[in-house]
Amino acid sequence: MSNITEILTENEAVKGIAFPIEVKIYEDGTQIIPTAATITVYDESGSELVEDQSMTIDGSTGTLTYTLPATNTSDLEENAVIVIEYTYGGLDYKASFLWDCVINRLKCSVVDDDLKKYFPALADEIWGVQSNYDTQIAEAFQEVKSDIKDKGRRPAMLIDGTQLRKLIILKAFQIIFFDFAKAEDDIWFVRYEQMRETYEMRFSKLIIKYDADEDGIIDSDEKNITQGQVTFKR
Repeated sequence: MSNITEILTENEAVKGIAFPIEVKIYEDGTQIIPTAATITVYDESGSELVEDQSMTIDGSTGTLTYTLPATNTSDLEENAVIVIEYTYGGLDYKASFLWDCVINRLKCSVVDDDLKKYFPALADEIWGVQSNYDTQIAEAFQEVKSDIKDKGRRPAMLIDGTQLRKLIILKAFQIIFFDFAKAEDDIWFVRYEQMRETYEMRFSKLIIKYDADEDGIIDSDEKNITQGQVTFKR
């Protein structure tokens, strides 16, 4: 039985701006091309914003796209829902994703050269199918955002992504070194463990500027929030 994986590449819309929704679907690790796809989008209360709209299917990659109009992003949302229905190989599939509408979308502040400044020899270790580590950096960014959300905070409220720069670098090295490791006693696994421990320590001590009331401004009482403190939700 094949393994189907659906990925929403961006789960944050920006308030008042059209939201380009992009979904990639993989079967056993290879991106597939559906023959048909529709999208239904709900707000956080469960009301439909759009219903059963056709998605554009890229004929060469299979990537599904749909642009949610700006009229549907006029309100801040948290844990709203996107539902994708598609057909592949004569079978119908359905996937659901959560999305938020935010004032500022947090952006990654790390590039491939940043990693090579710490480990110059890293370029010599890269897999033959890649020319850089952009994929691992993107995955690290998503994992750091997920860790923040698990703490009861919304990543978009950080406003300034440079606050997370060191964490993203450490997480990227975690991902890369773990993939390089062949056994628990080789140098790559040792380095992975070192990065994992350093990441956890730095994350617990991270002091962030956090826009808790979502007014787009860091107020005086929002300037010294530590990730290791007792968490709160909006």
